[in-house]
Amino acid sequence: MIAQAFGDLTLLRFERLSREPGLVHAVTTRPHNYAPHRGQGAEMAVANRRRVCEILGVDFEKLTSPSQVHGGEVLPVEEADVGRGRDGRNSALRFVDGLICDIPGVPLILMSADCPLVCAYDPDRPAVGAGHSSWQGTVAGATTQMIRLMARRYGSDPARLLTAIAPSAGPCCYEVGDEVRRIARTRMDDADDFFSPHGDRFLFNLWEANRRQLIAAGVRPEHIEIGGLCSICDHRLWSHRRDGAEAGRTALVIAFR
Repeated sequence: MIAQAFGDLTLLRFERLSREPGLVHAVTTRPHNYAPHRGQGAEMAVANRRRVCEILGVDFEKLTSPSQVHGGEVLPVEEADVGRGRDGRNSALRFVDGLICDIPGVPLILMSADCPLVCAYDPDRPAVGAGHSSWQGTVAGATTQMIRLMARRYGSDPARLLTAIAPSAGPCCYEVGDEVRRIARTRMDDADDFFSPHGDRFLFNLWEANRRQLIAAGVRPEHIEIGGLCSICDHRLWSHRRDGAEAGRTALVIAFR
């Protein structure tokens, strides 16, 4: 990923998406926290969000967010939704983990402290999508649902979409119990491809699971970029597994002009 510093604030960008002239996006880094509801520096989270919007050249007042409940629901953003969640999850779109949007200048923001955040850009419509794909969301097929909803609602051709999986807990560190694997096996025919034994537990490869979902939805493999930074072992990122209750939240922001 491309790192760029703005004083004490560093933003990461995906290499392929950064070449799209109509798209703006960023993944934030520590030490700043972007979740007003928890973690170190939560009292500065809204100001941090506003600053990122200024850097990206998008309107903070239009910043829109799902409430992120570790599920698989995805909603299209309507005009009345614009700006919901900009100050925190209390006003965010409820019961939802992903959003798609075809309204120019509306930045979507999603939070993570280990969970993959997956984004998509349709340069033809244009439109964007962003989803929070925790292990529960991954097992529920949230990423596939987001791509299929963009196709159904916006007429997006999945083969034309440009997608990316943001830094998150990687296959090197994301350890789960057998109960997670058992649940995955009930929902995913290829579940065993994503689990490798680790003592009496398993390492769950969320990156590959979500990459596979993008491909299943029709995205071309060469149009998928994986950030490749593990939030647990890369201290530039927030990690609930590593930092516990003190963990802030990394943000993904994406919009088109």
